[in-house]
Amino acid sequence: MAFPSAWLDELLHKNDIVSVVSNYVELKPKGRKLWACCPLHGEKTPSFSVSPDKQLFYCFGCHAGGTVIQFVMDMERLTFYEAVQQLAARAGMELPNEINDRDLQKQRARRKRLTEANRDAARYFCACFTDPKIGRDAQQYAANRGLNPEIVTRFGIGYAPDSWDSLKTHLLGMGYTETELVDAGLLVKNAERGSVYDAFRGRLIFPILGVTGQVLGFGARVMGDEKPKYINTGDTPVYNKRNNLYGLNLHKNEKLDDLIMVEGYMDVIGLFKAGVKNAVASLGTALTQQQARLLKRYVEKVYIAYDGDAAGQNATVRGLDILKNEGLEVRVITFPDDLDPDEYVQVYGKEGFDRLKENALSLNAFKLEAMAKNYDLSDENAREQYAKAACAFVAGLQPIEQERYYRLIAKKTGYALEALEAQGVRSGGLAPDRGAPPIRGGFRRRAENGEDPRDVTERTLLLACLHDGEALNLTKEKPAKELFHNPVFLALFEALCAQGTAFSLAKYVGELPEKEAETASSLLREEDVTENTLRAASDCIKRLERENDADEIARLQAELKRTDLTAEERDAALKEITKRIRANK
Repeated sequence: MAFPSAWLDELLHKNDIVSVVSNYVELKPKGRKLWACCPLHGEKTPSFSVSPDKQLFYCFGCHAGGTVIQFVMDMERLTFYEAVQQLAARAGMELPNEINDRDLQKQRARRKRLTEANRDAARYFCACFTDPKIGRDAQQYAANRGLNPEIVTRFGIGYAPDSWDSLKTHLLGMGYTETELVDAGLLVKNAERGSVYDAFRGRLIFPILGVTGQVLGFGARVMGDEKPKYINTGDTPVYNKRNNLYGLNLHKNEKLDDLIMVEGYMDVIGLFKAGVKNAVASLGTALTQQQARLLKRYVEKVYIAYDGDAAGQNATVRGLDILKNEGLEVRVITFPDDLDPDEYVQVYGKEGFDRLKENALSLNAFKLEAMAKNYDLSDENAREQYAKAACAFVAGLQPIEQERYYRLIAKKTGYALEALEAQGVRSGGLAPDRGAPPIRGGFRRRAENGEDPRDVTERTLLLACLHDGEALNLTKEKPAKELFHNPVFLALFEALCAQGTAFSLAKYVGELPEKEAETASSLLREEDVTENTLRAASDCIKRLERENDADEIARLQAELKRTDLTAEERDAALKEITKRIRANK
């Protein structure tokens, strides 16, 4: 939800960032900022800075940054709304509209009631599991699957008796209504008969917990050969399988290098039992964008470790691009003999799994391997078809990646590297760069730290505008979209122009999505722009204009290579190139 501007101002005012951050790490003054080793990632040299006057933080190591809201989001693995809720509670503030909005109050009360019903259902299922008589078969099944008492307790595993109304009777006796239990997904209503009965019967129960520890729903597994093997809570007011991951609640306050994405509950539990404790599972659905974004809040690298059968491999292919598109580094762990992760660690243990992880395939290597399975590489014609298809795929990659994967294709097919590269060019790609000199014009080259130099110049200009009204007025004279190509900097500059002296960087950043907040808070990298901010702004504007001219000259030179240009179009292009070159002398 969007929070009223005045209310958000008060929230930020009552939650001083120094006070909040100090609950997690000791801050020490240096210059105009406070410093510490970053609590968001492991480091030995302090690179985490807090600016008391700007009420912002920034880490030079992991590049996280923003207001106190973004800090709580990162530390506690919360959504923006959840972080605001937590800070509001800390400050003793009511959330806006909740006092007078009866509908909102009813919705919150209903969700609270449903999560309480799920909690009491989970307790009931656990009691049934441990009951010597009722849970005897479930206990035996769990023992056969290697689920010792410690694991059963750790994951809250329970048992739903093979009865149509045992849970129903129990929860109705606690004061819940049939409607509430149906809404929570605990009971099912037969539309034709009007009867209501237990949703889970005669199954092992796996509670699904949110990151805050609330029971949101359940997964239920048969203990025999019946179908379907698993049934899960459907969408309810408190649970949506597309927005959650099984086992993620175990990692709320942990600092992880990576997470391992598996398919099922037993894979997470089996790996945990073997000592691999950073696995999570999708919940009866193909990997979703929402789940990828959830993973991104915890780690930068994800290993996909789906089952080794065809269905698992197909699911892997579907999930790869979703993770990549969210900016995650992706690796694929492949299992031999169609095994799933739980089966594999039972045989080979954690050491075997770690070996597979060390040899995990990159995203593109896996795609090439998956592609190869569609061809009989022992057949010459099929091998040629695979080589053509693989080269067409590799042709779309970055040059340095191309060389790596052309070698992989050469090894798999036996074709010469030069022939494969030529095939890639024929498919529409570029020839691999064999030591060509770097491009001299424009901002094409990256700084040593990997940052785009244009972003550095745009940020310096923006800092000058924030520090100095004269620098802001000078910059206003130029078209903003020509100066700021970074959309985050452009939006911030436009907000600064619109609000003038009333502009608050902390408040502005506090309302941004996480990634945009990090980019905007990178303005904290500089203590001061310079003693002469007006001169700094002028120099930045000139450089950006020169780079814009260089970009336009390059575009026009590319246009001149077209064979369908008219004489008039060619002359116009040449005149424009000449004009821009002279302007930069």
